[in-house]
Amino acid sequence: MDDSLLTLPLARDCAIFLDIDGTLIALAATPDAVIVPPGLPALLRRLAVRQGGALALISGRALADIDAMFGPGLAVAAEHGAVLRDAAGHGLQTTPMDPALASLIAPLHAAVAARPGTLLEEKRFGLALHWRGAPGHGASLTALAQALTAPHPGLALQPAHEAVEIRVRGPGKADALARFMCDAPFAGRVPVFVGDDQTDEPAIALATALGGRGLHVGRDFAGQPAAVRAWLGAGLTTASPTRKGGDKNA
Repeated sequence: MDDSLLTLPLARDCAIFLDIDGTLIALAATPDAVIVPPGLPALLRRLAVRQGGALALISGRALADIDAMFGPGLAVAAEHGAVLRDAAGHGLQTTPMDPALASLIAPLHAAVAARPGTLLEEKRFGLALHWRGAPGHGASLTALAQALTAPHPGLALQPAHEAVEIRVRGPGKADALARFMCDAPFAGRVPVFVGDDQTDEPAIALATALGGRGLHVGRDFAGQPAAVRAWLGAGLTTASPTRKGGDKNA
């Protein structure tokens, strides 16, 4: 981890944006097998209060899954930004549905049924093929996803950790960050985004371009979600001033 991150807690005028899987919590063999550390939801809520409400989760997970894991009351961009909701529960943005997505459910179910150890995760705006339990099937499932997506211009492929998702073409995580930054309580603050895989890279780049910090779990936290949680928690126990003009520390 960058030594400056160990010694300088998050400033109170930052807007904090956090990926979930691989960032706040460790990856697991299946999406349902992840473990949310008992104190994490409360930590996020306390940190949101400290930041004047300027904290949002930006994840590839479905909105219902995120609420089941962390409870309501947090601003969320679900399914890579297809659905945006503020902390009060008000919808900010929803991507239009493409009916072609539903037509792919049956062939994808057949594909995972023929490949033990793989699974299909159905979301409102995406269908994710996972092969963490059977990495040898990654190439064939990726090729199948490419073939099924190609005839549908309204759909796009989204690679991830040992997975690929066919999703409705629309906003990504960087777009979600930009949308949040347009309105209170995020507007006028310095963005800090933390993510862990290629789906997060555009948001990492945007946060940096906006004068904030784009942080990667592998590059900045030694690949450890526990280190991310510890850093976030340090913001609650260490007094930190607002950022000065030109100060590039988060």
